[in-house]
Amino acid sequence: MLDNGYDRPVETGARRRWLAIDIAISAALFAFSLPVTMQADRPDGAGAGTVLDSLLLPAVILPILLRRRDPFAAAALFAVGCVVSGIPTFDQFRLAAAVPAGMLILYSLATRTDRAQAVRGLALVLAGMVFIGFTDVVLTDTGGPLGFVVFSFPLCTGVWIAGRVVRSGEQVAEQLAEKSRLLERRREQTSALAVEVERTRLASDLDAATRARVRELIELAAGAEQSDGTHPQGVRDTFARIEQIGRESLNELRGLLGVLRSDERGERAPRPTLAELESLLAEAPAGGRLVDFEVEGERRPLPGSVELALYRAVQHALVAIRGDEHEPATVQLRYLPAAVELEVHGFPIEGSGALAALAAARERVTAHGGTFSSHSDIPSHRVLRAHLPVVMSSG
Repeated sequence: MLDNGYDRPVETGARRRWLAIDIAISAALFAFSLPVTMQADRPDGAGAGTVLDSLLLPAVILPILLRRRDPFAAAALFAVGCVVSGIPTFDQFRLAAAVPAGMLILYSLATRTDRAQAVRGLALVLAGMVFIGFTDVVLTDTGGPLGFVVFSFPLCTGVWIAGRVVRSGEQVAEQLAEKSRLLERRREQTSALAVEVERTRLASDLDAATRARVRELIELAAGAEQSDGTHPQGVRDTFARIEQIGRESLNELRGLLGVLRSDERGERAPRPTLAELESLLAEAPAGGRLVDFEVEGERRPLPGSVELALYRAVQHALVAIRGDEHEPATVQLRYLPAAVELEVHGFPIEGSGALAALAAARERVTAHGGTFSSHSDIPSHRVLRAHLPVVMSSG
């Protein structure tokens, strides 16, 4: 989370540690300046004036405590403190505390706020320094306001520029880190899609192999049944062939199923259903893909394999299609009497990951006897359509 509109993350433990450091700095500045304010050989005497100096000294020191939470407010309070602490006699001493305090506030301001806010805060701190130049008793015999301006302005501006440079470096580092995280997510996504495509291909191979072997078994059994019994050796050879095919099919099934199980990576989570589709779409904006969801027809439970295929198809589609704040992507789910249709509209995402996602979605749908298409109805706009027949059990 962000703190008061500024772009630094809030960490409670770190904030407390830095606050303790700022309290220690403030106490040190006050302890360093207090003996001077209590001197009795001031031109205005050692009475109420020196006591007033000591009482007003925190006005230029305490804004330090706010510099991390709200740097601009700290700069404004510092400027006000410079004025308030100088008005009573116009010759108070707070130079030794004001300069370090102003520099600390300027550094936080430069590193934690945007340019416009940082420039306004710099102007406030420098204005406070000018007022100190006119009202600090120490400057009467040491160059006056002009000498103090010549000394303090380059010092404060240099600290402010250094803070801006640090901020720019941190922003570049954050952008690079974010790009690195994005690339890592895409690599993981592409890897997962590749596994999904391979598993779907294996499932299709399994289906095709099973159909072919069963068809051969049926043909052999039918031929043996039609035999007139005059060739018993041929019948025995036929049943031996049936046994051989059965054993070979069983071994192939075991091998394919072993491959399918091996890439599940030990996960035993329940299969997702269409009831969880809205949760999937709700997570899409976090990745920059705004999505609208529409349902047509009366919702009803579907076979688990069909619901899983539709869920995965939408999951893959979100890798190949995106939306934006002006035109979100749309996911439409239509319940028909004997089928269910899925339609996804949005801007196309290019790259190998998107191509793998489309291939995975197509394999998912066609493996269940459905149809899948991907085309562009207008330039820079992709439409994905899937149609899955639904055969409901009578029980």
